[in-house]
Amino acid sequence: MRTFQVGSGVVQAIELAAELEDMRDVLMGREPVPAGVGGPLALMEVADAFFGRASEMEQVILRMEREGKIDGSSHLSRFRKGELRSFKEQAKSACDLGSRRLTADSLRYEQERTGRESV
Repeated sequence: MRTFQVGSGVVQAIELAAELEDMRDVLMGREPVPAGVGGPLALMEVADAFFGRASEMEQVILRMEREGKIDGSSHLSRFRKGELRSFKEQAKSACDLGSRRLTADSLRYEQERTGRESV
C-alpha cells in the first residue's frame, strides 16, 4: 500500500512519456516528492512506487503485443524498449540508493544509541 498515488492504465506513448518525465523530475530532485512522503525512507519509497508503475506499464504493453493489439514497431512497443526500460533502470538504482541510505542511517542511530563505533 502506497502513501501516495501514481498513474494507472496505459494510453498513448506520448502520455506515458510525459508521466515518466514527471516521475524522473522527482527522482532527479527537480520536483518535490509527493505529499506524505519524507524522512530517510522517502527516496526508497518513491523510487519503488515509480518502479512499480513503470513495471505495470511494461506488463500492459507486453500483453497488448502478445494479444496482437499492437505490433513490435508501434509507438508503444518502441517506448517500452527505449524510454521505459531506461527509466526502470534509473528507478531501480534510486531504490537501491535509498536502501543503502536507510541502512547507513540505521547503523548511525545504533552507534549513537549504544555509544559504540561498531554494532
